Amino acid sequence: MITGLYYETTPAGSRNSLLPTLEVTTADHILFGTGWPAAPEPTVVRNIANLTGFDAFTATQLHAVERDNALRRFPRFA
Repeated sequence: MITGLYYETTPAGSRNSLLPTLEVTTADHILFGTGWPAAPEPTVVRNIANLTGFDAFTATQLHAVERDNALRRFPRFA
């Protein structure tokens, strides 16, 4: 596992990109991102739906990807 890197879901919050990411790291090294404002709103909405529908994350892992991982990485923004 690669432990020193963090990965963001922008714009690839889909199963096709998340599964390979989980082969090289753990869920606690994945951060939520939308790509907004560069990505158009329909793309952002689709990526959020893909991420929240990803069945390889437990509810705890999904919550961490959505919020807690970033707060641990950037505590001054908490």
